[in-house]
Amino acid sequence: MSRKSNLVPDSVDSFDCKRQLTRGKVFMHERVAIVVFEWTKTIQCGERILKIPLVKIDDSILCPVTAYNRMCRMIPAPEESPAFVIKRNASLKTVTYKQFQSKLKRIISLTGRDPRLYSTHSFRRGGASFAFQARVPSELIQLHGDWASDAYKLYLNFTMQEKISVAESMAKLL
Repeated sequence: MSRKSNLVPDSVDSFDCKRQLTRGKVFMHERVAIVVFEWTKTIQCGERILKIPLVKIDDSILCPVTAYNRMCRMIPAPEESPAFVIKRNASLKTVTYKQFQSKLKRIISLTGRDPRLYSTHSFRRGGASFAFQARVPSELIQLHGDWASDAYKLYLNFTMQEKISVAESMAKLL
């Protein structure tokens, strides 16, 4: 649920190791990756450090811990390097937002879905919705996504049955 501005820069030249994720800000501890953000949209003066845990999901192609570890093995980089780099002509190049977005849309196309309906923000929105469906307390969704307000609630999707249950609960009081 991290903001794209904390993961990848808009351009290679705009990479800022204080604002974007570096290899040295991802710590592996057994089955958990701890991702550390010292600057975000809601942390601009160093007033706190955001530590987001990602857990290993066994036998899942969607496991972020496995994917990150595999990437680090395939493309070793110094701790001060951007977390996401590609190897080009024997040197490391920073992955930019445009590259990330473009690759995401290509992968979505391969699934038969319309890539115009998705963006990197879909991870943020979808993460909040998925956590809500998993019955994660609102405060923890807000913390995990680093929302300072209740704006994340706009992303939540309710089923028709959930909406009906509201009406049924109210009808019981009549």
